[in-house]
Amino acid sequence: MPPDVLESDRLEDGHERNIDPRACGATIYAEHDLDFDAINEDAIKVLRRLNRHDFQAYLVGGCVRDLLVGQRPKDFDIATSATPRQIKSLFRNSRLIGRRFRLVHVHFGAHIIEVATFRKNAEAAGDDDDPMIRSDNVFGTAAEDAQRRDFTINGLYFDIEKREVIDFVGGMPDVKRKCIEIIGDPVTRLREDPVRMLRAAKFAGRLDFDLAADLYDAITEVRQDLTKSAAPRLFEELLRLLGGGGSLGAFEVLFDTQLLEVYLPEVSAFLDADNVVEGLQHRGEQRFWNSMKSLDRACKSGVPVDSAVKLGVLFCHLFDHILHHNGAPPQDEPPSHYDIGVMVEKVFDPVALRMQIPKKDLYRLKQIIIAMRRLLSKKSRSRKPSPNQFVRKEYFPDALRLFDIYSQGLGEFQGDCHAWKQRYEKVTGRTLS
Repeated sequence: MPPDVLESDRLEDGHERNIDPRACGATIYAEHDLDFDAINEDAIKVLRRLNRHDFQAYLVGGCVRDLLVGQRPKDFDIATSATPRQIKSLFRNSRLIGRRFRLVHVHFGAHIIEVATFRKNAEAAGDDDDPMIRSDNVFGTAAEDAQRRDFTINGLYFDIEKREVIDFVGGMPDVKRKCIEIIGDPVTRLREDPVRMLRAAKFAGRLDFDLAADLYDAITEVRQDLTKSAAPRLFEELLRLLGGGGSLGAFEVLFDTQLLEVYLPEVSAFLDADNVVEGLQHRGEQRFWNSMKSLDRACKSGVPVDSAVKLGVLFCHLFDHILHHNGAPPQDEPPSHYDIGVMVEKVFDPVALRMQIPKKDLYRLKQIIIAMRRLLSKKSRSRKPSPNQFVRKEYFPDALRLFDIYSQGLGEFQGDCHAWKQRYEKVTGRTLS
């Protein structure tokens, strides 16, 4: 048996898991707002080939949700009764991926359609103190597959042949009432996978939906469980929270549920303090929320925002007391508190350790925060580097993008930002978006 084929895949036939959704309790919606013409053509090709070979195959999850609310999906994922081996046998342009559970990537040039076999809900690890899911590797039916998903709005399927939405979990009513509802008991499901708490906040912000009351209460109850999650997943989800144009709403949920205290205690402490900075119009909390709103506008503009810039927007106001301070440090505070180089290490190193931030992203983040001090200075304290040397630095475009988002959030310093942009384009001959 080839090493990339599971024993269960070799023995099972996906045709045996085809079901009648109606007979399994699904509500079928023939009338809906999903725009069929917005579905990716490659996804349609994959679905139709699976259907021609008598497998059940549907669009599933986020792409169905996004199409129903009028947003453009980033990916078009497919779930099917066919096993990974059977999927791969139908598509020469495909490859198996994953170790814990096999998926199939069908390649159309640079574009990839991900195809997964229907799965069942896995058993929890087995004790009340640690109910996290450790194994999730059992094939199932479409009805069983829907039950294992996190939120009802992500548990919807679309049949391209009948052009119907198939709902096993009550997701369509929740889409219509703009509500994030978890599938199953909220406390149990969040403890199975605490990252679901971050995902709930992300969807609330990105879709402008509200959390169901029982989900909100469950997050506040089990928020400490987030510390049990793998660090790389926490960082990956942080970048997703900051991208997609929904960071303002997402971080409002994190703050209101007190999950931010667990996830990013540095930011939470900043928001709980007054953080008045001489010369700035707003208190720290308002400056932060305005910058989140400015980041959302940037992410929706169509011009990609680098990961370090997103992180810079999140953390930059923790350094406002340095960025806008001129002269000697106050006598009642240690000089290091006003040293930008010292403070970026003090703030970011614990965060990087906790979330295992890649060194490349961490280094660039520190560079552009330090560069903000120079961008905001009317006169440089040092002649090195000169302004023309400064704009030639490799990190300068990212620093300026951060400054642009920051200044728009404050409603100040746009003139300074424009002047730096003009200098960059004059000195380098390159144009910034």
